[in-house]
Amino acid sequence: MISIIITTIYSRDQRYKETMVNSMMKLPHDMFKHELLPYLTVHDIVNLDNACMNHKYRSQLLDKISGVILRGDEYKSMEASLFKWLGMRRIFLIKMVIDASDYMMILSCIVKDYDDQFRYTQHLILIGDDCYDPQVKDRTLLLIVECCTGLQSLSLSCLRELTDNGFTNIYLHCSKLKSLKVDNCDQITDASIILISAHCTGLQFLHLNDCDEITDASIISLSTYCIGLQSLFLRSGRQLTDASIISISTHCTRLQSLYLRSCHQLTDASIISISTQCTGLLSLDLMSCDTITDTSIISISTHCTGLQSVTIYDCEQISDASIISISTHCTGLQSLDLGRCQEITDTSIISISETCAGLKRLLVSYTDITDASLIAIAKNCTRLQSLITYGCNGLSSDKLRRYFNSISELRAVLLSIHPSMHKD
Repeated sequence: MISIIITTIYSRDQRYKETMVNSMMKLPHDMFKHELLPYLTVHDIVNLDNACMNHKYRSQLLDKISGVILRGDEYKSMEASLFKWLGMRRIFLIKMVIDASDYMMILSCIVKDYDDQFRYTQHLILIGDDCYDPQVKDRTLLLIVECCTGLQSLSLSCLRELTDNGFTNIYLHCSKLKSLKVDNCDQITDASIILISAHCTGLQFLHLNDCDEITDASIISLSTYCIGLQSLFLRSGRQLTDASIISISTHCTRLQSLYLRSCHQLTDASIISISTQCTGLLSLDLMSCDTITDTSIISISTHCTGLQSVTIYDCEQISDASIISISTHCTGLQSLDLGRCQEITDTSIISISETCAGLKRLLVSYTDITDASLIAIAKNCTRLQSLITYGCNGLSSDKLRRYFNSISELRAVLLSIHPSMHKD
């Protein structure tokens, strides 16, 4: 039935469209509103309305679509004109994306009695950096979260002028939050995160990426109150030390994903603590954590045997000992990133190929591996979907491409072999 509605909306055959609109309007009200409309996109609903603009059933259609709750589009931002259009027809969205360029217009709509549009919104994304007035961003966030009392996930990206004044309103109105993503919000400090952690104790997924003012105080508070945390992303935590991660490992033992890219102050003490306390860990990213050694990886692979994804890009102290330990204990590994790990040799890759047959993604760069490594991967890892290498001068790209193309199971592999690239 959904496909019929979609065909009707976009059909250029006016006679067919007329017939199908007549049929749709005869459907029982509950079936039309609750079993069909929720599966359409906002764009579909707009075009359905346009298709019936001059139709005798227009008023009936408007009655049928009023009050419908749509899933929303998490990849396309909400234009102010569409926000108002939805408000006039009382159409609600579960997911909503709002861009900074539309903040002023959205604010105007909210003030003019369209605040009810957020009644059923559970997932909200605010993005953009076009508005440089911190008061506008703070006020926008305040007004929106006041309306989104059922919010479960909130993502704030590139709101560089957003301050603690706006951010702290989250905890007052969104205590049911399970997911909070904060990326490139330079002015957010520990004051905000400590308040959030104390009041939004149900948080399970937290991203604090490129937030330069965040220190150990925030992470220690989060670990103390949000003990159900499952996923933690802390990219470029320049002020974070081992104290943060050790506290996480102590209190958040159900952690499954840990992303510590470019947290340069962390040492082996952090990862060893995680490995012994968070044994259900599935994904670990230590890109550019340049003080991490084999001791960390051997410990994490020994205790967290269910690891599926490991990224140790640009960890120059990692050697074959780490990868052999991963291959020995983490046989369910699906993704491995060994970029710029210059101590890695054929021994590592061949070992992975022999025990991790389910490997789907492999990146190796600036190492001394040879064709023997990738031939072993091709023979044994038949589920491989992506193989990327560059800066590995021991590889023969033409020979390897011919070899991979000859294996029917691997013909769909994304193959990128650039042995002659130079390091930056």
